[in-house]
Parts: sequence; structure tokens; C-alpha cells
Amino acid sequence: MMAGGTETDRLLIDAVACERRIALIRNDRLARLWIDRGGPARFDIHLGRVSKILPEMAAAMVVLDGVADGLLPFDRIDGPLHEGQWVIVQISRLGFEDKGPKLTGRIAIEGLGMILRPNEHPTDAKRGGLVELPRKLKDENRRAVLMTLFKGLIAREEGITLRSLAIDWDDGALAGELGQLRAVWKRAQAALASPAMPVVVFKALSDADQLIERHVMAGGECIVDGSDEFVRLRGLLRARGLDDAHLIRHDGARLLFDDQDIEDDIATALQPRVPLPGGGWIAIEQTTALCAIDVNAGGSDSDNDQARRAEQVNLRAAPEIVRQLQLRNIGGLVVIDPLRMAGKASRDRFETALRDAFGPEMSGAVQFGGFTRLGLFELTRQRGGIALVDLMQGRLPDPMPTRTVALNFVLRSVIRDTRSGQGGRYRLYLSKDLVADLAPGSHGQQILERAMGMAPELAADESLSRADYRLEKL
Repeated sequence: MMAGGTETDRLLIDAVACERRIALIRNDRLARLWIDRGGPARFDIHLGRVSKILPEMAAAMVVLDGVADGLLPFDRIDGPLHEGQWVIVQISRLGFEDKGPKLTGRIAIEGLGMILRPNEHPTDAKRGGLVELPRKLKDENRRAVLMTLFKGLIAREEGITLRSLAIDWDDGALAGELGQLRAVWKRAQAALASPAMPVVVFKALSDADQLIERHVMAGGECIVDGSDEFVRLRGLLRARGLDDAHLIRHDGARLLFDDQDIEDDIATALQPRVPLPGGGWIAIEQTTALCAIDVNAGGSDSDNDQARRAEQVNLRAAPEIVRQLQLRNIGGLVVIDPLRMAGKASRDRFETALRDAFGPEMSGAVQFGGFTRLGLFELTRQRGGIALVDLMQGRLPDPMPTRTVALNFVLRSVIRDTRSGQGGRYRLYLSKDLVADLAPGSHGQQILERAMGMAPELAADESLSRADYRLEKL
């Protein structure tokens, strides 16, 4: 989830509704999109109860608080397990589709500047009592100072991994965060000592929060549409004594994603056909079993040599295929049907282009199967949560979006309509269920009140579908 630290990376944050949309812009193109609606996060720590032992899977099912039962592999916790046992576990992978979360008993408590592993032992492989410093820290004197500091702070059963952004923190800040992380582990142990029901012991930063905070703390450019989010991030920087010039508040008449053409990019990412620079296009069809991608030369620059033309289109397609897989958050089996290439050298160049485009993902998240006898190229990509199309459109089998998706769409649309208009009183007509979601005191009503100066009057209109609305000036 890291945004990286290159000079061409910037984040755009749309935080004007009940969700946050975070766009990573790389080399002036939309590279990734995250949507954060709250809920469970990776690295949340739970007190759970073992409900079932699954010997055939070498795992146990664990009842959790507020989320689906999780799967705890035997090799991710010390000691035997039995039904009814209370355990401290951590979410290592969020649930998606019909799968529940994956759990671990090897706890790693994540802070902004470091990670504490509180229950590791000296006999664990290279872990117990270990201090890990960032590889990018080349100053041997600073490394020695930090090693001395942490060796004097940590217990034998603890492990510490220091993050890069904390290498220049003073001793007080480092010791203070270590104390906060230890307090989390003490709460977990206290919950385990007197269990009554499954409970969330520690709410970790969401992937979106980790992405944003590491990016702004590292000095990356960040443009924010939404006063609450801007104030939160500015406070984070000032609390660390860091400059906030790279944190920019968007206050234009248009919403940020409209102003930066991100809405158009999102719309393209929800379509099966994507044009290629220089001509040609790719078709992306995602099913439950696999994702099929077809490369087409129609409309591409003419070349009398068909073999050379095919290779040129394929090489233009390779980085766009990778970009679309990442942007759409597509995982599992991917089958690519490139234009026919006659020789092995051309196929090797296509594979190299894919490998270069995936970059760091080739270290484990992506595995290549190579070309088949029919000229198809196969690869697998590690699943990382819900696909973009499901996040944007909801999970219902019909075109109607979920209430959450519809609510955020209406909020964002009303704010768009009124941002450059006149203030005053309005009446907002909605479907019956959304009127309930915007009732007095709700988060949605508070958002509209801040954006419009006063909350609009609400009226139910049975003729309106879930994502429709009508706004009238009073």
C-alpha cells in the first residue's frame, strides 16, 4: 500500500463524504485508487474464541467481534489449540468475497515509527530481542546510537522494527511510541486473563491511513478536499515538528477529483475496453475464476510489417495491462491473449515488459506461468481485497448500488451542486432509505451542514431510485 517516495508520486484525497477516496498519481497518471469506509483493518488485534478445529486444513476457526469468523493456521500460533479456547490473534489478511479474514497469533503491533513484536522468544528464528533498523540508514554512527538505545529499552522476548521515517526522531519520541505499543499488548493480556466475549483489543490504522500518513510524513505532495482530513494531517505533521508546505488544501469551486479529471479515469477503469497510447486497445473481462485480457490492434499506427506492428502494440499494452490490474485491484489467475508474435525473442520482450511494469510486485505477489502452446500468457497475482468494480458499484447482482455506495454518491453530488452556488435553505428529496441515513445527528447530515452552511430539509420521494436525488432552493 505504500505510495512510494519518488518525486512524481502525489496523493489526492477526496474526504467530502462518509468515505475517503485516495488516488495515487504517478507520472501524471492515476496509478491506484483506495476507498476507505471504515470497518475492520489489517493488523487489528482481537480476543477471539476457537469455535472449530479443522485438521484437514491445519487450522482453526476463531469467532471475532464484529467481523466474520477468521481462519488461524496452526503454524501461526505457538502451542496446541482446542475448541472453546480464548486466543489473542491479529488480522493478517482482510476477508473478501465469501472468505473470512486470515489470522495470526504472531502479534506485530504497528506504530507510526516502529513495529513491536511483543511475544517472540530468543529461540524464534533470528527474532527474539532483535532490533531491526532500516536498510536505507547508512550512517554507522546513527545506527550505533539507535542500537544502543533500543537494546537498553526492549525486553528479551520483544522485537522491534524501526521504520525509515523515524530514524531521526529523538530518544524521547522513540521511547514514547514504544511505551504506547507496549500498552496495547498489556490490554490484550488483560483481556485474555478475564475473557467474557470476543472483543477488539486494538484498532489498527487502516491501509488507507498507513498509506496517507507515511506519504505525508516522508514529504510527499498531498492535496486534500475535506477540512477535517486536512486539519488531521496538518496536526500530525506539526506534532512531529515537520514542515507542512507539501500538504495542500483544495478549496476550488469544483470537487478535487473533478478538477483533476480523476472521475474520468475511474469511469474508464470500470469499463471493459481501455485504449492504448498510439492506437490499439485492450479488453478486460473479469469473472469469478479468472481475468481474461485481450490485446487488439484496431486503430493502431500503421506498419507494413505485421510482425513488427504486433510486437509494438503488445509492448504498449504490457504496462497498461499491469496498470489496470493494479488500479482495478484484480487478483487470482490472469490470462492474456496478446497479438500473435512469431519468434521467441518477441515473446521474451513482452514478458520482460510485463516484469518491468510489475516492479516490486515480482518479489512475491506475482508469479508468471509464461506462454502456453496456444500463445496465451498466464500469470497469477495475489488477491488484495475487494476489486474496484465492487467497491464502486456495490455487491448486489442488479444494477442498484448498495446503500453505502448510494449515500456517498448523493453526498458528493449535492456538495458538488452547491459548492459554487448560493448559500441558504434547500430541500433535498431522496429515496426513503437514504432519508433515514441522513437523519438529524447522523454523520451524513453533519457533512452536509458543514458543506452547505446549514443542513437541508429532507423529504422522501418514492419515485426516486436509491442513488437519485432532487435539490430545490427554498
